[in-house]
Amino acid sequence: MKPVVLPLHDFDVGVEGRIVFITPRYHGRLDRLGSLGVVPGSVVVLHQKRPSYVVRIGETEIAIDEEIAREIYVKRAK
Repeated sequence: MKPVVLPLHDFDVGVEGRIVFITPRYHGRLDRLGSLGVVPGSVVVLHQKRPSYVVRIGETEIAIDEEIAREIYVKRAK
């Protein structure tokens, strides 16, 4: 049985998911992610994992490092 909610780090490339919650190590990181549209409820698609994680949220693509990808929890959208 697979868990319903996974860290973005463990999500499959090309799969659409919805952000459920974020557990940032630093409060400022949460503010920065929020300004980029990375907030609970947002729909994301993971495009790549190496050399950095690239996600699309709406019409925006952003690159994040592995530590941040471990702090963003998503569930499969479909």
